[in-house]
Amino acid sequence: MRIAAIMFLLVTTAVAAQVRPTPQAPPRRTAPPPRQAPPPKRGTSEPTDRGPEGSAPQAQQGSAPQSKAAADVTPSDAGAALYKKNGCYECHVNDAQGGPQGPRLGPNPIPFPRFAAYVRNPAGDMPPFTAKVVSDQDLASIYAFLQSRPAPPPVKDIPLLAP
Repeated sequence: MRIAAIMFLLVTTAVAAQVRPTPQAPPRRTAPPPRQAPPPKRGTSEPTDRGPEGSAPQAQQGSAPQSKAAADVTPSDAGAALYKKNGCYECHVNDAQGGPQGPRLGPNPIPFPRFAAYVRNPAGDMPPFTAKVVSDQDLASIYAFLQSRPAPPPVKDIPLLAP
């Protein structure tokens, strides 16, 4: 009887002494590599603006150095392209309205200095975007895009959500 009691105590203390491993944080995701434009297709010739008899290209008189389309690009349009190019849409969704992986960023983002500091040194699962990955000018364009997002309609104006 006494041996059985001792065995029982040894078994229960051995079971109680087991320690569960501490939970580990998931590994941080890294920023996706920048996407590059595909190389030009073979066999296609680039249009050239040659002068008379094949001489070097000549500037047309009265023409602006930039095209009209390039002059019409706003910072928010450039920011939208950079938002997609750098993969922001993957977590924050196409119009920065937020999704299951990332919070809503627009239409009223946090102040720019705080936004820039967080992008450079984020907390949580967001990868850091250093100045080598996203320049300060590009970050300002992305911020302009976030500011240009329209405000969502009130809940009462959405038939499926209205009370």
